[in-house]
Amino acid sequence: MKTMNKSLIAIALSLAGLAAMPSAHASGAIAGATLPEQIVQEATMVEQLNNAIQQVQQGFQSLYNQALNLKSLPMQMWPNVSGQLQQLVQLVGQAKGLSYAAQNTVAAVQQQFGAPDSVLGNYNASLQKWTGDLDSQISGVLQQYGLNAQKFQTTQSALQQIQDASQSAAGRMQVMQAGNQIAGLMVNQLQGLQSDIQAGNQAMLNYMAMQAHTQVNQSNSVTPILTAPTGPGAF
Repeated sequence: MKTMNKSLIAIALSLAGLAAMPSAHASGAIAGATLPEQIVQEATMVEQLNNAIQQVQQGFQSLYNQALNLKSLPMQMWPNVSGQLQQLVQLVGQAKGLSYAAQNTVAAVQQQFGAPDSVLGNYNASLQKWTGDLDSQISGVLQQYGLNAQKFQTTQSALQQIQDASQSAAGRMQVMQAGNQIAGLMVNQLQGLQSDIQAGNQAMLNYMAMQAHTQVNQSNSVTPILTAPTGPGAF
């Protein structure tokens, strides 16, 4: 990932003068960031999320192993479980937000530079599919453990459901088991998102660099004509 980041940063620096993201497509974007800056930030953010979810997954696995032979989760274990669940909920929300931001970046690049071929369209479709697949998988896990997926649609409602579950030993065990499984699938999902963002952002930066180079060449070819002295009576 570090090699990929260096490649993205090198191209982004060469495009530093490009315009900021159009406001109509800036939802989820960094305020005032140029398109190249936004693209590099997305690559950095997905790497950070990947590292964070792996730590959460390890935490869940440790807690799960401690409770493996228990029929219900004792209250003294709940603070650690609750902390891991809250981190998981936040990371899921951030990952989905990053996917939406990346889709907005694709739209902004297409608006500003056009759609060169099917690459960006395929990338955008892949991001949309990723979000849909994630929602479907999380919903399946929640239903498996007798939890209402509809009540986990937002960060706020999910945190409330976790709080409600804490009122019973059986409820605590349910959300802990679900959280452990969701953390595991999130590791795989974020690895997929990271691969998509790496490939998609590289394609966008390459195309933007090509377009910028073309514009410079066109400008250089027109400049001698515009600066040539005019003959007597030209105007």
